[in-house]
Amino acid sequence: MEIAKLRSRITIQQAVVQIDAIGNHTNAWADFYSCAAYANLASGKEYGAAGQTLDSDTLVFEVRWCERLRELDSTRFRILFGGNIYNITCVDDVRFRHERLKLTAHRERG
Repeated sequence: MEIAKLRSRITIQQAVVQIDAIGNHTNAWADFYSCAAYANLASGKEYGAAGQTLDSDTLVFEVRWCERLRELDSTRFRILFGGNIYNITCVDDVRFRHERLKLTAHRERG
């Protein structure tokens, strides 16, 4: 992996449950990890990945693998990048070598 390509800063957030003063449970997002990443728009207007059709609001983020990211999955985590929220759709430990992760994420419409 070429470190020079990691020019973008991303923040990975985790879904957490918070309890207020009277015991109500609410869902919230908490910062989990911040790192340098290579961000790239998925090629073309639509493309297929793992049997899915993904449109152009989909980005692929490539980050260096670390032990902290071992628990990363597509159900409890999201990415903040460039003022937008991206929901992770796929976490790929490239060739299972624990060197880099490819995170495919779709921009949330707000």
